[in-house]
Amino acid sequence: TDPLDADSDDDRLDDGREVKIYDTDPNDADTDDGGREDGDEVDFDGTDPLDGSDDEVDSDGDGLTDISETDIYGTDPNNADSDGDGLSDGVEVKETLTDPNDADTDDDGLSDGTEVNETLTDPLVADSDGDGLEDGEEVDTYGTDPNNVDSDEDGLNDGFEVTDSETDPADADSDDDGLDDGREVNETGTNPNDEDSDEDGLLDGEEVDTYNTDPNDYDTDDGGVGDGDEVEVGTDPLDPSDDNPALLGGYMYTGGGGIGCSSAPLTPSSLWIGLLAGAALLLRRRRN
Repeated sequence: TDPLDADSDDDRLDDGREVKIYDTDPNDADTDDGGREDGDEVDFDGTDPLDGSDDEVDSDGDGLTDISETDIYGTDPNNADSDGDGLSDGVEVKETLTDPNDADTDDDGLSDGTEVNETLTDPLVADSDGDGLEDGEEVDTYGTDPNNVDSDEDGLNDGFEVTDSETDPADADSDDDGLDDGREVNETGTNPNDEDSDEDGLLDGEEVDTYNTDPNDYDTDDGGVGDGDEVEVGTDPLDPSDDNPALLGGYMYTGGGGIGCSSAPLTPSSLWIGLLAGAALLLRRRRN
């Protein structure tokens, strides 16, 4: 026998059991030449691996004898795949350990054959990757990977995205604001379903990665003008000293599309700033 192979003849009966217990030939898969391998006779058929006359018939060629199908497994001895799941009865009994009479052993919405041959998920576990979504849901409903807890690699597991954050588990940036959903939930505290969480006219990603403004604060520097308006006019959204509302014709531009009254004197510098602000405001309104 092969000292590096526990089952030299690949009959599902290891060499030690063949020699010490059953007196079968560890180099011959069917010692009695009756048509059934030694391992099948011992472990599944209950017949004598040394008596060829008791080797039972396997009418459907599924690897299980007719008598074992009727008396032990309750399967159809004339149908190699009794439950029609794409796996033969013998494979289910001997290899996958699934129920040969139940097409979907773990009731996850995928047939045993689909799990074994296509999705490569565990046909005995409804949620193969443990992300909170059953394998069938992932494949047929959400389009996620049933073998990956975080299909879009955004830092949130698929189940959390579906049931808690209500984001798209197949899209790393559900609101397309430049920040991954996980970053919004775990770091910035922004809304992963709203591209502009503070409604200041800047995308959350722009605020975090470009302007260093607070994506949860409409007016980061508390100067009286919103971050988006400051960026559009050209002032610094991190410096409140330049938020002195621009004066224009006796009115002051306050940001966010609003205009308020002012009694402050009109100066050349404020007039120039006001003209720029007014032009920007009119342009925005025309675009809208």
